[in-house]
Amino acid sequence: MARHPEVTEQEIIDAGLALEKRGRRPNPGAIRKELGDRGGLARIKSIWEAYSDNRDDPLYESSKESLTFDSLPTHYADNAQTLIDKVVHAMKQMAIAGYIDAQKIFERRLKSLEAAHEQALEHYKESERSADECLQKLEGELDELQTELDSLAQQNAKLLIENAEMRGKLEAVKG
Repeated sequence: MARHPEVTEQEIIDAGLALEKRGRRPNPGAIRKELGDRGGLARIKSIWEAYSDNRDDPLYESSKESLTFDSLPTHYADNAQTLIDKVVHAMKQMAIAGYIDAQKIFERRLKSLEAAHEQALEHYKESERSADECLQKLEGELDELQTELDSLAQQNAKLLIENAEMRGKLEAVKG
């Protein structure tokens, strides 16, 4: 009488899938380790290879005779074609709706960006106007100061002349 295997086929497959999920390559040694060092390597290898070979098989097995859509019964083919047409129509409508939604989002985002840039531009314009006003005010003050400086220079020159005259008169009186 044969003894029962230590691990089931499903446990081997589940262990291999768990390894794949973690991004590791499932080989017989890694699967055995995942199973807690249980099971024979040869059996694990054959079960995993059989599973790997068959997992990409189509969902529905076709018979050896190849069927075409046209060879299906008319009622079945008509119903299937109606369903296909509805799905195609729905997909087209979804694509159109997606495009419209994306366009609306784009336009809202564009308006938002335009408003933000317009606001920044207004801020810079206001700063420029303020700077221009300050420059004009400073130029006016500079002109006033220059006028005052010229006036003070003339007064200073007069005072120096008067001072020199007074010194001359004082020297003349002393002398």
